[in-house]
Amino acid sequence: MPTRARKKRETYHHGDLSNALVAAALEVIAKEEQLTLREVSRRVGVNHRAVYRHFADLTALLAAVAEQGYRQLLVALEDALASAKKAPPEKRMEALACAYVAFAIDHPAHYRIMFGRRLNEDGRFNVLEDLVLKAFTIIDTEVAAGIESGKFVSRPRRELVFAFWSLAHGFASLTLVRRIKVKRVLVDPYVRQIVAPFIAGLRAL
Repeated sequence: MPTRARKKRETYHHGDLSNALVAAALEVIAKEEQLTLREVSRRVGVNHRAVYRHFADLTALLAAVAEQGYRQLLVALEDALASAKKAPPEKRMEALACAYVAFAIDHPAHYRIMFGRRLNEDGRFNVLEDLVLKAFTIIDTEVAAGIESGKFVSRPRRELVFAFWSLAHGFASLTLVRRIKVKRVLVDPYVRQIVAPFIAGLRAL
């Protein structure tokens, strides 16, 4: 066995195989190639049967990819709010939108899986569901704060959250498929322009 392959396998015995498989899956997704457990194991350099010690099936691997993505998205959203700590509610919503779109552009493979088909149909991936809920809650909390402060209109909060998320998600998705073409350096100011009418509609009269 080549030395390099032997070192890989020795490393994986110490618990790195799971992360290596997720990284390999992201490579395949980024290239828009067909993702299979055999292909992922081939890229990592292990027998495909080794994959099943970490992931029961392809859906489980995709759930791990989505979990990783949501953790990174949560950090991005929380950092955006920390940077806008003393800003008024509408500016904090703008910051969330910018962070959301920036994450999608910088992590397109993660984003594709996070917002592709629902992976938890059979209820196996509770951690993933918890992470999705946390992302929703961050937006929900900001909308609630805006309403409670009297800055935002008093409307059903859930509707406002879904409207905001749909707007940010739609812009991000259109940008990723190049229906909206914008240089990376101009993404933030452009996002602020796009969400401005929605933010204006949030303001209480």
